[in-house]
Amino acid sequence: MSQDNQLAEQSSTEQDLQILPQMITAWKAVHAEADTLKQHLREKQVKQKALEEVIMRTMKKHQIGALDLKASNGRLSRKERKAKETMTPKKMTEWLGEFLKSEENAKKAVEFMDNKRGVKVLERLTFEEL
Repeated sequence: MSQDNQLAEQSSTEQDLQILPQMITAWKAVHAEADTLKQHLREKQVKQKALEEVIMRTMKKHQIGALDLKASNGRLSRKERKAKETMTPKKMTEWLGEFLKSEENAKKAVEFMDNKRGVKVLERLTFEEL
């Protein structure tokens, strides 16, 4: 490595270290603001879900499929969709046991699949009050 490259790399490292405190302070401020916004969002979602349940119950009770909303120039529809259950290891063991007619073989199969699952490394910053 040439001397010019070494000097450039050294000054870059020094600059990184000099601005690190400002970056950390900015990150903490953004993190705190994001936490506040997440809390507000959670509160709004709880309220939305409660209102939705009341509206759905009323619409079902009165057999209303859709409502035209003149004020907002839109339509509120009640729709149903079916979703499959989640596949937990307990359920997979139960189903495989039924299929294979052997709970022991089912447990081995689920264990084999669990061992074959890939592992993803996730990195993130956390802040701890001292």
